[in-house]
Amino acid sequence: MNISVAYPWVLFLLVLAAVPLFTAEKALVRYSTLTLVPDDKVSVLIGIVLRLSRSAVLALLALALSGPFLPEKEIERIGEGAQIVLLLDRSRSMDQPFGGQPFSNPLETRGSEPKGAVARRLLSQFVADRRNDKYGMLAFSTQPIQVLPLTDKTQIIRAAIDAGNIGRGLSETDVGAGILNAIRFFEAQPYTGSRVVMLVSDGGARLDQTTRLHIADMLKRYRVALYWLYIRSRNSPGIIAGSTDDTPDDVAPARVLHDYFETLETPYRAFDAEDPNALAAAIAEVNELQSLPIRYLDVVPKKNIASWFYVAAMVLIAMLLLAERTEIKRW
Repeated sequence: MNISVAYPWVLFLLVLAAVPLFTAEKALVRYSTLTLVPDDKVSVLIGIVLRLSRSAVLALLALALSGPFLPEKEIERIGEGAQIVLLLDRSRSMDQPFGGQPFSNPLETRGSEPKGAVARRLLSQFVADRRNDKYGMLAFSTQPIQVLPLTDKTQIIRAAIDAGNIGRGLSETDVGAGILNAIRFFEAQPYTGSRVVMLVSDGGARLDQTTRLHIADMLKRYRVALYWLYIRSRNSPGIIAGSTDDTPDDVAPARVLHDYFETLETPYRAFDAEDPNALAAAIAEVNELQSLPIRYLDVVPKKNIASWFYVAAMVLIAMLLLAERTEIKRW
């Protein structure tokens, strides 16, 4: 066990622990001649134990005052999960309601929950249910913004997800830059299991050829799967092949982007969600897909152990007091 101390200079007090070892015991019982007293090996042994106990009390108190602690360390664990980067669309359209919800009057949409808020609530529960995963988070609109690097601290990532509900988004989105920056989360990470970029967005983009090649290369290089949770807006076409929507592909950028993702050599899944129930079902399916063995390093924080030494000292003091009470002082 590796133990460190916060105040090393206090350890000089350990020399006081030697005092009881060199002090002479004062006779409590007077007798005319000690030569008449038979040898009592048990009493001699008890006296040695009590003397060592006094020294141990002083040593334990000195160690407790020095501020002992177990330093922070990393422990390799094996569980079921993945390294997941949440790539959340922060555009203005995410502040609108789902496209699959029927509204006879446009004013009714004012009281409905925005797509972004529903997505964040469901993702927060998704993180709470998967405690062996490592999560990173990136939000994007015109520019990608790294919110949190990969971490296995569930409370931190949930707080980051909930914090995104503050304020309103921008009008533009750059999906290509968002995906590239999400993949870069894995650049300095050892490959220990499944890796996923989970794109949560309600819009598409027309990527140029350079961006397409760059995305395909980085996904393959870092062995990353791409999942797209497409949240449909009002009057927006679906992206899954065979959709009942007859909107031509050339005027449906989300469908064009989906068609490009399907040409990738790396794993890709798309989930078309037109209402909160469909989004919840899509996230539940992702939960089933990403339950694979994973190795990860768990950071154990520093732990103060001064109380251990205080408790041990109190036990010895109680033993010394008991011995004092049972000691024969007269015949």
